Amino acid sequence: MNFLLHFIFIASFLLVYVIAIIILKPFRLHRKRPVSTIFLKTSYLIYLATFMLLAYLVLFFSITSEPTEEANEENILNVFTIFCIFAFFIPNIGIMIRRSIRSWRVAYNYMFCLINLVIAGGLIYYIIDIPWQFK
Repeated sequence: MNFLLHFIFIASFLLVYVIAIIILKPFRLHRKRPVSTIFLKTSYLIYLATFMLLAYLVLFFSITSEPTEEANEENILNVFTIFCIFAFFIPNIGIMIRRSIRSWRVAYNYMFCLINLVIAGGLIYYIIDIPWQFK
């Protein structure tokens, strides 16, 4: 039963990722700004892969512990929660409104490429830092 649940989540995450690749068409060259557009789309796909990996690990391998009185762990958990909320919304909004930006589109693409990579790096840090309980 547990294997089936893991399989369903992995299959659904892969389906979402494939749909994102189909919609973004990351390697289709833009006539005016080919490099910045490719950087933006591939950085978004890197972000999306790390976010879905973190979501999968939190769903199935997070340690359930007793509540403690330590304020330091609670502050770290709050920072993690706030970072994950921003990590969910900011890159998705950035990739959705990119077509409405006309005058400074190349700078916008590079800026959001950097934002996506910084958020992906933060998510990778949390993936490495959190103690997972692999069964």
